[in-house]
Amino acid sequence: MEPAAPHGYDAEEAELLAKLRGAGSVFAEEELAELQAAAEVDDDLEALRFFVERRTLGEPIEHIVGSAAFAELRVAVHAGVFVPRRRTLLLATIVADRLRELADRRAPGEPAPRLLDLGCGTGAIAALAMHRVPGIEVVAIDSDPAAVRCAQVNLPGAVVVRADEIEALHGLPAPGSIAPGADGPGPDAPGTGAPAGTGASALFDVIAANLPYVPSAELVHLPHDTLEYESALALDGGFDGLDPLGEHATAMAAHLRTGGIAVTEVAPHQVETAAAILEAVGFSAIEVRGDDEIGATALIATR
Repeated sequence: MEPAAPHGYDAEEAELLAKLRGAGSVFAEEELAELQAAAEVDDDLEALRFFVERRTLGEPIEHIVGSAAFAELRVAVHAGVFVPRRRTLLLATIVADRLRELADRRAPGEPAPRLLDLGCGTGAIAALAMHRVPGIEVVAIDSDPAAVRCAQVNLPGAVVVRADEIEALHGLPAPGSIAPGADGPGPDAPGTGAPAGTGASALFDVIAANLPYVPSAELVHLPHDTLEYESALALDGGFDGLDPLGEHATAMAAHLRTGGIAVTEVAPHQVETAAAILEAVGFSAIEVRGDDEIGATALIATR
């Protein structure tokens, strides 16, 4: 006699649940429900079986269903793009809170607060800021074309471009300067059309820099699904994990208004070195924030 299906599941669902558990899922019930919801779009049992098979092979569930929860939002996540982590909610909340403060103090006629999402990935940080503080101006850049295409879906009204450095923004139009319904700059848009220091490259109030910070030698210790399915561009932090921060720190300081902040996520053991990098390029104060519940550490650097 076959064992009875778990309470609330039919035989087919019980079999799929067992496959997820057998593959090591510790949240098999939640994952099955999410995969079922995605499969129900086509009302297709074969699609659900295929989704479960992909999950048992290690593919991130966010890539399978095409989205991820991030605070109160659900953001699009395309195949191969870095999945936003729960720990990044600390950085995203700091960013949104500062933008809210600036928006609340904004006098009539003053420009809207400006955010640069540097290394934006899906654009989740900027998306949360736009959701919580409507009316801000957002520019987002990433070196990965797939991430840029994904962020363009999540950040309507923002300028989102593929770029290796902040200086590539010089010449691009400002957010909101493109007519509704028109195509904005593409993933490889050239920097032409507006003088340096205006448009997309005008000074920012806040820079969110969720840059890679895993040392190259430690990448082998990351989970298999991370290494197999997410872009190395979003993972590799170089020798000590802080090469990307060192590469961008000077430009970050140069593109912030006086009193503006840059917020970056690091590992706890990197705090001292990261703070020294930021202080060396002109940031006047460094604050460390942590959230043990989600395992997050962030630095707030004031220009």
